[in-house]
Amino acid sequence: MLRKAIAVVVLATAVVFATGSAANALDEPRVPENVGQYFASKLTPRLAELFGAKAGAEVVFDSATKVGGIHRVLTWTTAFLSGAKTDEPTRLTNNWVATVTAADGTIAGVATVWINPASDQAELADFSPGRALATALGTAPTGTLIIRDDARSAWLATDGTTVTPLVTGSSGVSAATTPAGYQRQFSLVAPVTAESAPNLGLLVAVVVLGIVVVVLAVFVLLPDRRRRLRAKVAPMAEPATASGPPLVTEAAAVVAVAVPVIPAAKKPAVKKSP
Repeated sequence: MLRKAIAVVVLATAVVFATGSAANALDEPRVPENVGQYFASKLTPRLAELFGAKAGAEVVFDSATKVGGIHRVLTWTTAFLSGAKTDEPTRLTNNWVATVTAADGTIAGVATVWINPASDQAELADFSPGRALATALGTAPTGTLIIRDDARSAWLATDGTTVTPLVTGSSGVSAATTPAGYQRQFSLVAPVTAESAPNLGLLVAVVVLGIVVVVLAVFVLLPDRRRRLRAKVAPMAEPATASGPPLVTEAAAVVAVAVPVIPAAKKPAVKKSP
């Protein structure tokens, strides 16, 4: 019985440690069939056409060219980049990357393949020549996925709980950290913003408000001014009181003077008959 109990404890402990290790690792997403076929048979001819000897480069892409492991690229979610607390800091992108090595063993660069939504066919999306990025991606810890932070020109690896910088870029992160730590770090870096354009909406609102104020002022102040003017003119138009002599205006006087007085004609005397 004691031996069975010990065996059970040992088995349970192994399961716990195995579960913990699995929780700290992420499985590489399955590579679509057409993407895998493109990397296997169509990538090298395309690289030879665009970046090989045919294009004047020194690197030779031929049948001996080797393509490394294919990795699905992740990116940060909009919520994560906004600084919000989220349980889903990353999302899958329509990009897969792989290291390309020339026949002489020289690392040619890193190829990025995507699925063109218009044709639903896998195509070469980008190629980063040189060994810098390829070497950096090669240092990604086992069981991690690749994150590309385009805004900060950074490449990182994550196992879901830890973020390891592969290419620091302008992220300011040079050592392994958590997603929350990475988020705080780039939030501290003040982004360079262009000079803000004038707010046309606010300008229009101010102009309209000014017009409304002027119109209201006219409607309120103009009638009041008219009332005051009428109050000043009214006493001048009032007739004289009964106790005083009648007012004779200058015009009336002129008329009175201008009219001549015609004396009455004398009747001829009537002679009486004898």
